[in-house]
Amino acid sequence: MPGGKGVRIDTAIYSGYTIPHTYDSMIAKLIVHDATREKAISKMKSALSEFVIDGIQTNIEFLIQILNDETYLSGEYDTSFVEKMMS
Repeated sequence: MPGGKGVRIDTAIYSGYTIPHTYDSMIAKLIVHDATREKAISKMKSALSEFVIDGIQTNIEFLIQILNDETYLSGEYDTSFVEKMMS
């Protein structure tokens, strides 16, 4: 799991943990903060790239796509943004 200054993970899982077949779809929450939005986005990209979760599907690649999207980076998006990204 990623870590460091400005990186927090809320979860109950740990290395070697076996996720039961009836698991909650949110197994972890990754939170980052930094002095500017641009720095926080960069930190989040780095943290997501360090996250390794095996055995189940995750949305890590989708989140990285969002963080690289020009519309998201410009801040010119609305509540339909995720739906548009998924299509």
